[in-house]
Amino acid sequence: MSFTGVFGLVLLIIAAIALLGPSKLPAGIEQLWLSITNFRRQQSELPPLTLEQARRSWEMSENPLYDLIQILYGAVEHLVELRHRIFIVLGWLLGAAIVAFIFSNQLLDLISRPKGDIQLIVLAPIDMLWATFEVIFGTAAVLTLPVLLYQALRFVGPALETPAEKAAYRMIAMIGIPLVLIFFVLGTLFAYFIMLPFALRYLASFGTDIARASWNVRAYFSFTVGVMLWMGAAFETPLIMALLARLGIASPRGMAQKWRYAIVLIAALAAIITPTVDPLNMALVMGPLLGLYFLGVLFARLTYRPRNSQPAIVESSPST
Repeated sequence: MSFTGVFGLVLLIIAAIALLGPSKLPAGIEQLWLSITNFRRQQSELPPLTLEQARRSWEMSENPLYDLIQILYGAVEHLVELRHRIFIVLGWLLGAAIVAFIFSNQLLDLISRPKGDIQLIVLAPIDMLWATFEVIFGTAAVLTLPVLLYQALRFVGPALETPAEKAAYRMIAMIGIPLVLIFFVLGTLFAYFIMLPFALRYLASFGTDIARASWNVRAYFSFTVGVMLWMGAAFETPLIMALLARLGIASPRGMAQKWRYAIVLIAALAAIITPTVDPLNMALVMGPLLGLYFLGVLFARLTYRPRNSQPAIVESSPST
């Protein structure tokens, strides 16, 4: 599934939760699970259960879904706040999509440049329409990223109590969000100016003695937009490592010692991002990702806070 396909699926789930309403979400899950339970009971020729009977049965059987429903009932207030934040993000996403639609021709022309002289063809009536949607929603996702990060911080902010948590919150707000945007843009620019031209030229020259390259317009735009967005996400690696170190989940020393495992994971990630698994294209992606990993180790050294860093309490023994 392409990046925009994953993005669309996540967006659909979030929109469904937001439109359903936090107060109705646990009740709706209960009613759905009750219907499934009674359907199974009917298949076994058993009488149906009422909601109260089903609740007692779920509680006695320690059903994890019952625990989830209780958590949702207890978190309705937080879900209402989350729904409010989601609607703000969706509103900005819609506005960004409208702006991207207005400049869709310019965006299509810009993203088609890395292919060079390769001709794009339309094989189905909706191919061009789908390609345009890929570009519009990919652009809208990038433009909405700052709003998404800001709303996420606003959502978790009231839950912070200790001075250390509030200090970390301020650091993320003032430094983390700008760095997330900078690294994401750097990843997309790397894909656009370096990776895609090289990879597309290689693919276009492969097998030219047998056939002339003409690419499907829908497949081309889906591929290029996906590669740019995935590379933007991959460039967030140093910031993720710094966050893990700041929370005390991982140490810089442990990250540095596991560089061999990092190379294997980066090779797997490069194989997913690159269009081919030939050494040249994989090296083109692995090189920057390895550099980002060791940059992440450096960031982790600057932000590391071990979990047991709280000052110890020394109890003085009474003098005799």
